[in-house]
Amino acid sequence: MSQSSQSIPNLIQGVSQQSDAQCDPTQGRLQINGYSSMADGLRKRAGTSALRRVATASMGNVFFHSILRDSAEQYLVAIGANSVRVFDLDGSEKTVSAPFGYTYLSTAGNPSAEIRAASIADFTFISNTKRVPAFTTALAPAVARPAAHEALVWVKAANYGQSYRVSVNGQLATIATPIQPVTTSGSSITENRISTADIAEQIKTALAGATGVTITREGSVLHFTSASAITIAATDARANDDITAITSSVQAFTDLPAIAPRGYQVEIKGDPSNKFDNYYVSFVPRVATSAFGEGAWEECVGPGMPYRLSAATMPHLLIRLASGDFYFGPANGTYQSALDFTPPKWGDRTAGDYDTAPDPSFIGYPIQAVFIHRNRLGLLADESQILSRAKSFFDFFPETVTTVLDTDPIDLAASSNKVSVLRHAVPSQDELILFSDQLQFRSASSGQSLAPTTATIAQLTAYECDSSVAPLQVAGGIVFAQTNGTWTQFREFALRGVGTALTGAAPSITDHVPTYIPAGIRQLAANDTAGIWFAITGASSRIYVYKYSDRGSANGVERVQRSWSYWDLTAGKVLAIQCVTETLYLLAEYADGSVWLEKMPVADRLSTDALTTLLLDRSVTTTTATPAAVRVPNGVYNVVADATVWPLGYTAEVPVEAWTLYGPTQNGGKLIGRALAGATTITAKGDWRGKSIVFGQPFEFRYRFSKFVLKADAGAGKVASNVARTQVRHAMLRYHDTSFFKVEVTPERRDTAVYKFDGWVLGARNSQVGSTLGQGLDIEDRSYFEGVFQIPIASKGETCQVDLVNSTPNPCMFSGLDWIATITSRSRPIQ
Repeated sequence: MSQSSQSIPNLIQGVSQQSDAQCDPTQGRLQINGYSSMADGLRKRAGTSALRRVATASMGNVFFHSILRDSAEQYLVAIGANSVRVFDLDGSEKTVSAPFGYTYLSTAGNPSAEIRAASIADFTFISNTKRVPAFTTALAPAVARPAAHEALVWVKAANYGQSYRVSVNGQLATIATPIQPVTTSGSSITENRISTADIAEQIKTALAGATGVTITREGSVLHFTSASAITIAATDARANDDITAITSSVQAFTDLPAIAPRGYQVEIKGDPSNKFDNYYVSFVPRVATSAFGEGAWEECVGPGMPYRLSAATMPHLLIRLASGDFYFGPANGTYQSALDFTPPKWGDRTAGDYDTAPDPSFIGYPIQAVFIHRNRLGLLADESQILSRAKSFFDFFPETVTTVLDTDPIDLAASSNKVSVLRHAVPSQDELILFSDQLQFRSASSGQSLAPTTATIAQLTAYECDSSVAPLQVAGGIVFAQTNGTWTQFREFALRGVGTALTGAAPSITDHVPTYIPAGIRQLAANDTAGIWFAITGASSRIYVYKYSDRGSANGVERVQRSWSYWDLTAGKVLAIQCVTETLYLLAEYADGSVWLEKMPVADRLSTDALTTLLLDRSVTTTTATPAAVRVPNGVYNVVADATVWPLGYTAEVPVEAWTLYGPTQNGGKLIGRALAGATTITAKGDWRGKSIVFGQPFEFRYRFSKFVLKADAGAGKVASNVARTQVRHAMLRYHDTSFFKVEVTPERRDTAVYKFDGWVLGARNSQVGSTLGQGLDIEDRSYFEGVFQIPIASKGETCQVDLVNSTPNPCMFSGLDWIATITSRSRPIQ
């Protein structure tokens, strides 16, 4: 028999579901409403502060998005199937004008999983994965040509001794030019002047009798129009070098005249000597009012081609206006007189046809993701990634089809042996990681710039992914979910290596808690500053928390903290979450159907501000710290009853407490009143008018230690001893900045013993089970203590359950624990 002690150096590694013999002593069995802080140690989490009641009836499922315009302007957007609402960070709602309504969103049955959004500057692109993009019914040309049947005859050159022949619908005109410029007859000399315009005029005169055909001339070009089909031919004696007839196509661009009717379209068949493919051109006269004159040919869309995207089916825009209000609607370029604002419009197809300027791959397929990448708007649809023109987010068609420009749109398919519908795109370094249900792809550039000729997509890994929840970029990795139908596991994807040696890996970060997080994750949110990220499920009051910390080592970056736990808001379902500047914003729906916007600080170190150290959920105050919309008015004092009554502003679903705020003039954090579930007011004895009071729901912090198992060093780790009986006598718990906690000790088959530390009771004196080694602020103002608390156990370590509990709004923080035991060996060493 011997006596031994073992140390648990910290309590910041969260929960483990491994056996007591396997798990690290710094991991517990249960952690509810705790925060695993590298700075503070294990502590009770901060409470939530109510910012605004955003709905009196259920909002259903909503998608939450943040717009971080700059350090001074930051907004939260709640998007449902029939609404878009914008709030600033103090809960004030902004006006959103939706002149075209919310029809685009109406097909989203599960907005949190089916809505996507991406923001840049004042623009937020919002996509509904249940809408299928399409073209309008408009066909090229955008402006109808003057006649259904037409042709051109161009007298290209005037040569002597030439015969120009033009046949129109069987009627032939032959114009012969003089053999030489000058004719001599005796002493008489005659000049034989010719010009292309004169020849064209002669042809027009000769064909004036063609039935049903109208002929107009401008310079050397004749324009033939008819109500029925035209059969036309033009020849000369020089292999048509001097005259040509043009209907709907030519071989080369040089076969076109510099004079033509406005809007006349011609297909350029292509020149075998260059790489250009077929393309179309349309004539634009130099004079804006001219219908037939001198001008230039410009690329255009092939006749009969759809050219305009249907803005009603494409992602919609949420735009911050100069007034500070917001516009929601399609990008259709329609002027909004009430707003004095014209939204952008999706670019039209301006050149080519199905072969030279094919439809973007999102036509006919729902857009699964919308994102910004390297100054392009990106969309995922089916198995394709589509990027807009560089610096032109609304253009998905090339400017020209005669060459490939570096700024042209990029449309690539993710090829694989498996069906790989792309669901999400997440930036990683200078690249994109594309997620399908079963595969991950790398979208990158083989050159320094991202262009159609350098863009590539290659398969990296083959992890199954729960595509209903968007992967989250966290620090240098990407967290994504997997589900087996009952439980959710998470992996963290990261790129390794450089260049052609680049590989991807996604190790599990839930291998020690495989059945901890239920299936049905709705949303993820992260705060990289504090090294923490969050997950919520549908219709639950819980927020699952992963706290991590990395540090450099000889082998690279080492993760020294991997803490899983959950926070329980007790009353209220968490609909959506978003993290902004070390503050977690959430939408919570309560039993009466009302939905509230609330916030909670999630910094690694707990603020000493009075509102965050009074740990209450759904808290509201009588001070300006609470937005005016939900601020509690000064109470009404009843002289006869000597009591003050305040309206809560909501119906309590669990008990609500009233506390005075800390500070020399606020009576030092005192509980003055309590209201039960169902109450709409709260009463305190005495006259509290004009005092700073906080009202909120207390919640319980609970941490359960893993069993006290004797472990010995073995190689690089520790192993449990199987040949010794460990009778734990007591444990010594190190606490700091603490006002209250209690320890519940439950030996096997024995009643639970409770040992309480209360700063108000203990003060600066010793007690039977605890002592204070020092204190922070004055006891009359704030009871914060640091010390070692002795916990009687007197039980076998492997069968005793020890919990830390705090159900008060007062803070508690713990650094570590030592336990002392009597060790009885069950074997003798070999002699």
